[in-house]
Amino acid sequence: MNLSMPPQSAAKSTQDNHPNVTSTSLAGRAGLFILLLICSLVVFLLGPKHYQLFPTNGNIIYAVCLTIIFLFTALLLRSSKKLDRYWQIAYAFFVASAVITVTDLLGDYNPSFLRFFNVTPDTNPAYGLEKVYEALLVVIPILVLTLVSGADLGSIFLKIGNQNRNWGFGIGSLVLVNYFTSVLIFFGSGYELPKLGSAIVWGVVFSLCNSLLEELWIRGLLMRKLIPLVGAAGTVLLTSITFASIHFLGVAYLPATVVPVFVINTFTLGLACGILMLKTDSIWGAFLIHAAADLFLFISTLAAR
Repeated sequence: MNLSMPPQSAAKSTQDNHPNVTSTSLAGRAGLFILLLICSLVVFLLGPKHYQLFPTNGNIIYAVCLTIIFLFTALLLRSSKKLDRYWQIAYAFFVASAVITVTDLLGDYNPSFLRFFNVTPDTNPAYGLEKVYEALLVVIPILVLTLVSGADLGSIFLKIGNQNRNWGFGIGSLVLVNYFTSVLIFFGSGYELPKLGSAIVWGVVFSLCNSLLEELWIRGLLMRKLIPLVGAAGTVLLTSITFASIHFLGVAYLPATVVPVFVINTFTLGLACGILMLKTDSIWGAFLIHAAADLFLFISTLAAR
């Protein structure tokens, strides 16, 4: 069965040429929003293995079943003349759940990845290289399955962007410099100079990889497919809730009093990254802002140990 995306939908700018939002009543769109949000939470909240908050987290049977269900749904929708406008978002959820399946199957091999580079666990290089390995497990399946569907990489925002791209790169770079200098002001004294250098180098590696995998997995993969269904504002809101919910799994290691603040923090970061991605029609401005937040978190967390 042909899964190719119509060429025009992949080529249009999400800023100036949003696909027409599916015509339906307000109640219908609200119901669709809730359904899509549930699909998002089923994948991104119940699936990942980093924290065992739910019985499904890290459960390979759950991940495989979810992947099969979304693939079957995408194929079924694609074959229906009446419902084929929904197949792309179903396929996106299939790809997102396939990432979880791959991570569950191969994630435990990261010690072998470290041994290949002769790196000792629980060190700054180990944290950085573990994130490189995790990013490979996320990014490679997304790229391969996107291309298999007949879509190009622009459909997941891996492109230079539109005329606003300089604003995206500029704002992202300024935020990155601001967060980097801020973390050195407040937490630099917690390091001896050689350790600070190591934290900065591997913090940059960690933050760039984590930013790319999360922006591509949560926003890049979903946003262009959501816009025709729930509109630009609904898309930013839905992906921001999803982004915050996946970080809600941080209750496994954060004090309970901090969790609501962390959720607000990630929700607002999600809003900023989502808006910037739509305005620039590119992942890279959001990528830089997200990397800035992760770099601050990496260096400050290690300094507090």
